[in-house]
Amino acid sequence: MSNSIYGIALSGLNAAQAGLATTSNNISNSNTVGYTRQQVVQQARAATSSGDGILVGQGVNVQEVTRMYSDYLNSQLQQASSDAAFYDSKSTMIGKIDSSIGDSSSGLSTALSDFFAASQAVSANPADLSARQNFLSTSDALAARFNSLNNVMDGIRTAVNQSVNDSVTKINDAVNQLATLNKQIVAAKSASSTGSSPNDLMDQRDKLISDLAGQVQVTRVNLSDGSVNLFLSNGQPLVVKETPFKLAAQVDPSDPQNLLVGSLATINGQQRLITYDSNTLGTGALSGLLQFRDQELAQYQNTLGTLAAQVGNQVNAVQAAGVDLNNAAGQPIFSFAGSTNGLSNIAKVVSNQYNSTSNPTNASITQVDYSKLTGVDYEVRIIGGAPQYREAGSTQAFQPVPVVAGSYQIQDAKGAAILSFNLSNAAPSEGDSFVLMPSRDGAANIQLSLKDPSAIAASSTTNPSVGNNENMLAMNNLQSTRLLNQANGASGASISDAFNQLVSKVGNKVREIKVAGEAKNAVLSQITQQTDGLSGVNMDEEAANLIKYQQAYQASSKVISLSKDLFNQILSIFN
Repeated sequence: MSNSIYGIALSGLNAAQAGLATTSNNISNSNTVGYTRQQVVQQARAATSSGDGILVGQGVNVQEVTRMYSDYLNSQLQQASSDAAFYDSKSTMIGKIDSSIGDSSSGLSTALSDFFAASQAVSANPADLSARQNFLSTSDALAARFNSLNNVMDGIRTAVNQSVNDSVTKINDAVNQLATLNKQIVAAKSASSTGSSPNDLMDQRDKLISDLAGQVQVTRVNLSDGSVNLFLSNGQPLVVKETPFKLAAQVDPSDPQNLLVGSLATINGQQRLITYDSNTLGTGALSGLLQFRDQELAQYQNTLGTLAAQVGNQVNAVQAAGVDLNNAAGQPIFSFAGSTNGLSNIAKVVSNQYNSTSNPTNASITQVDYSKLTGVDYEVRIIGGAPQYREAGSTQAFQPVPVVAGSYQIQDAKGAAILSFNLSNAAPSEGDSFVLMPSRDGAANIQLSLKDPSAIAASSTTNPSVGNNENMLAMNNLQSTRLLNQANGASGASISDAFNQLVSKVGNKVREIKVAGEAKNAVLSQITQQTDGLSGVNMDEEAANLIKYQQAYQASSKVISLSKDLFNQILSIFN
């Protein structure tokens, strides 16, 4: 029958029917997210010889129903999705800092101006108790503004950590589903007599990979059995055929305020996290969050802490140099969490939780030159029996720490001391590490200590009269004195200028991220349009296909009818 007119027509009927079914499926899924347009692939049957030796065609076979899909466009779309999500995640978080730190009602500029205006009012009328009370009120408001901004940054850090945890959960969910889909796709292909691909399952997998690429940059490797392998940009596997490899998020052993991301491994009998930072994760929302937290947020919060520390310490130093209305030496105006010394409640040291317990070592910061700080923390590690250091979060090589006056001293490029620290153990264990945070808690802990307006030391010790304002003039001079940003021999900046530089730095970074994000999203939009042009359902094209396959179906039906008539005529000859 297959080499008869009837068989040929029947093959055409079946092909047209497959075309109509595929076209109908395309139309039905025109609004299905992730659906890839399908197309019937037909192949002519091999011709056979007629009785006189002429080769005659024998109809058509439906070879497969294939997806309109491009590996190249798909890989470009994955990368563009990762790049755009990287900048989108950073933009969302840094925008929160910009809106707070640059706002006149929540930033520091107004509070600093009010503080020095009140100081000038006291210098103009040193004995005026109302002016003195206003100075204390503006001092309290300035400390509260530091506290508020630090709370904003702590809140952003918490939000980033939650987003990091959510991202890891999404990645792990996707990895599990992808491993399952790999198994289903391989089984479906094996069960097919023609090895046809299960298009709907492959669409689901591609949609999952696209969503995954938004979270973290991945490299895809297609295998001949229909499965795919996925790897992080650092080469670590996420999915290998039917096996998922999950990420983990754990508290940073060197900074409990942060979450680290990596893979769990057993080292020396203990389960440890092999960490991945933004440099090894490439792009994607997760990498953007980690980079923002470890670079921009850490630097901005440290800079704010440095400002608070220098304001508190310098104001207290001027206050200590004078006498109050009772001819008593000036007492501190500011304290840090109740401590007028302040260092222990401004600077902090975090020991790595994996440090040796059999040979414990503690580190303590003994001195900090806040005028030399640049907003970075320092990682100290015991290497070769002695401490070496580098900037926290950096991939640079560790450097030896010189010993000066019996303490370890971290210096700037000009050899000036930035901070000094001591170790409690003369023979610390190899590999133990610490993070030195010289100003992390400055803005969090600054508070008003002085409550009595008569205790403001407006007079100098050389002329301790009620109307003397010499010491208060020195307080006024703090507004223009270069007290910050003097690292590496720089001329430095005043307190107000340093804060304005911080606002400018944040604003410039916001614009930088915005411009880069817009460029990456434009690329994503362009590639998405190209992909939709190939894989998306075009209703006009599908309508034309319906007519084409309908006509083919009708024509094949007509041939079948004709074949029946011819067969009946042959039978009638013998009747």
